[in-house]
Amino acid sequence: MELITIPHSPTLQLLVAPSSFQRKAAITFIAELAQTGPVRVLDGGNRFDVLSLNRELRRKDLLLYTALERIQVARAFTCYQMTTLLEQPAPGGIPTLVLNLLTTFQDENTSLPERLRLLETSLYHLQKTARHSPVLLILHPQPTEEPFLALIRETADRVWVFEQLHHPPVQLSLL
Repeated sequence: MELITIPHSPTLQLLVAPSSFQRKAAITFIAELAQTGPVRVLDGGNRFDVLSLNRELRRKDLLLYTALERIQVARAFTCYQMTTLLEQPAPGGIPTLVLNLLTTFQDENTSLPERLRLLETSLYHLQKTARHSPVLLILHPQPTEEPFLALIRETADRVWVFEQLHHPPVQLSLL
């Protein structure tokens, strides 16, 4: 985790990682940012885990209620809701973490061209916000999200990609 810098300067950063790692990273980043000031969290996958955040804050011996008061959480369940949330810039340079952005763009009730249009609009607003505030997107993309991920990667100022190493099974022999 030490390889990834917590966004403190205005940039648009992307972290692509396996689900278990990205959950831990998100909680760690939110706790770190809440130590020093407000942080905005936009959750697109409805996976923001307050209990894990509480544990992380307690582990760091932070004032729990002070840190929790600094965290603004908004959830989006559709690509329209996510786009609306992203149109609202973070006030006063507050860091923004966007969790599971692509989950909201997998709505089969919305046509692919419309979802791509909304993603481009969302990315425009993310870039606009990143001119004044640090923005970190944390994703665990599925294979069906590849066209969307390519657009996001092109937009980001900095990209980290972590992959799980899969070791081939080893045949054990009996002696």
